[in-house]
Amino acid sequence: MEENLQTRLKRVKDAIGHKQPDRTPVSLAMDYKFPVRYKGHTQGEYFRNRSIGGKYLLEVFDELGGWDIVGGGGGNTTEERDLLEAPMVIKVPGQDIPEDDVIQWEEIEVLKKEDYDKIIQLGWKAFMEDFYPRFRGWDPAEYRSRIKARALKEREAQKAGAMLWPQKGYPIFGGGDVFPPLMMLSSSRTMTQFTLDLHRIPDKVQAVMDAMIGDLISISITAAKANDSLPEYRILTKSLILERGGVFYYPLKIFERFELPYMKKMVEAFVKEGITPILHFDQDWTLNLPYLKQLPKGKCIMQLDSKTDIFKAKEVLKDHICIMGDVPPGLLSLGTVAETTAYCKKLIDVVGKGGGFILGVACGTPVDAKFDNLKAMIDTAINYNPHI
Repeated sequence: MEENLQTRLKRVKDAIGHKQPDRTPVSLAMDYKFPVRYKGHTQGEYFRNRSIGGKYLLEVFDELGGWDIVGGGGGNTTEERDLLEAPMVIKVPGQDIPEDDVIQWEEIEVLKKEDYDKIIQLGWKAFMEDFYPRFRGWDPAEYRSRIKARALKEREAQKAGAMLWPQKGYPIFGGGDVFPPLMMLSSSRTMTQFTLDLHRIPDKVQAVMDAMIGDLISISITAAKANDSLPEYRILTKSLILERGGVFYYPLKIFERFELPYMKKMVEAFVKEGITPILHFDQDWTLNLPYLKQLPKGKCIMQLDSKTDIFKAKEVLKDHICIMGDVPPGLLSLGTVAETTAYCKKLIDVVGKGGGFILGVACGTPVDAKFDNLKAMIDTAINYNPHI
């Protein structure tokens, strides 16, 4: 079959809807990190000149021969790191950490316990409009100006990408990401303090989450649709960054009360608006898998990072949720082409049977991946078709 934009788009949509595609689609979820280092530059250079990220991503994409759908890539510049949706402290290469280190999120207690009452009273959006300028040392007018400027910059970047990739014949995942309440509070309170809160003041934590969820949903939908350029070439998505609510960190009773209900509300709201949720599961969620049957069937993607048992996920979820993953970073960085190819074939054989599978990297493309291993992933998806 001739490869073109509509062919690739249908292939990915078939996988999401659990139809057997003409072959397994592949997505590398690559941002600036690997291309910048592969081209002989440092991570710090990227943060001083973000344009090189897009330039080298395009070059690497072409050298690899392309993959079926392009995800949102990039990172935070030294200015934009102060405008994250979550109040967190970022360490930037060449400024706060060594020149060629990968950007780091520093876990410090930004939100205090006394902020909980303010969130319950104001809601998340109004609380952040009051808190965030003080957190960054800005006056409210400067905060609003920065937010407006960033939104304009993001729309321009989205529009440019929406023109570029379809012209090359490739569709796009697009719509941004969002921290659900548990991840937001855990990151800004710190894992330790938030865990103490869960056990010492569980009712207060639940009340805070209840006050947050409506704003998080409405902000996410507005942002996704504002950037929805050329929708006929794009699968409008919203990535839910789900790391800390699974059994790797907490027992199921915590997940059942403080993660699952809010995940469901977000997923259902996004699906209702025509947005495909991408459940970005970092760490091990194997014991949480049966609960995911409560989410809308054939409407979501779950992205695994090689800690969750991907084969168990296929066994449990069958035709309920499209699985994307999960070639491990260690294999891509340290393994051989033969080892990478063998693992990709196993994924296609087992997880790809009956559709509902996108071959992908675990979480994101490692900064130190081997080019030949990434090429082996793409080549295997193209050439190995046992289900056809």
